[in-house]
Amino acid sequence: MASALRALYKTVNAYYLGYAYELAQHLRLARRQEAPDGRFVLFARGRSGTTLLLSLLDRHPAVACDGEILRRRAWHPQELIKAHEALTAQPVYGFKLLSYQLRSLQTHRPNRRAMLEELVDNGFQVIYLRRRNLLRHALSGLYAEHRRHWHQTPAAVSHERFSIDRSDLFRWLDGSAQLARFEQRMLEALPHLALTYEDDLEDTAVHDRTLRRVTGWLGLDPIDPQTTLQRTTPRRLDAFVDNAAEVRRWVAASPYARFLPSTP
Repeated sequence: MASALRALYKTVNAYYLGYAYELAQHLRLARRQEAPDGRFVLFARGRSGTTLLLSLLDRHPAVACDGEILRRRAWHPQELIKAHEALTAQPVYGFKLLSYQLRSLQTHRPNRRAMLEELVDNGFQVIYLRRRNLLRHALSGLYAEHRRHWHQTPAAVSHERFSIDRSDLFRWLDGSAQLARFEQRMLEALPHLALTYEDDLEDTAVHDRTLRRVTGWLGLDPIDPQTTLQRTTPRRLDAFVDNAAEVRRWVAASPYARFLPSTP
């Protein structure tokens, strides 16, 4: 009964409340009358470093970053984006679009790629962020689900141990692989700046280089990287997973075995 109620709540929140939210945004007073000088959309899977990247960009005085404004179904997504854009005053506006939101929530739009194409036609520059290691991606998602905590600051850093269920692990792995293929189809031949979590965000030492690439792509002056966010998932599997040896055996016997060497 409890699981059925949770499923019902998720459906109502993701779909029907989205229309109410969309209407509410149109009723808010706009701060700007003219379009911003620049626009961007950060397209990615969740648990890929999107919040970190936006936190770095949002410190730029010329940039206003929105979060997941399409986390619910929107009847007119482009108009909702314009409504959010109108609430900002900075010269450059951007928001986050998670790939599952495009694939699984905006289902009333038969051509999902056309939505990205329309954004590009309207002057949005696409930043595509992905995580190469699907196993680390799955572990990050499972750990966040277990803790019910998706991001943390230095004051909130804490780690706890848990056991991973095999079906949950492969639910995440298979889902991540499916979204990766979907993302490639959506972005084919579309201009975009490609980043990976492993190369461009995981190590704080590369944040300056990454921020320079992104601000350069957007035509902005560089700034020094600053963020209060901390890694939520420990690097070593044994540090937070009680059945780490069992998880390694499952993955070693699966199509995802190639991700084990980079998962200590």
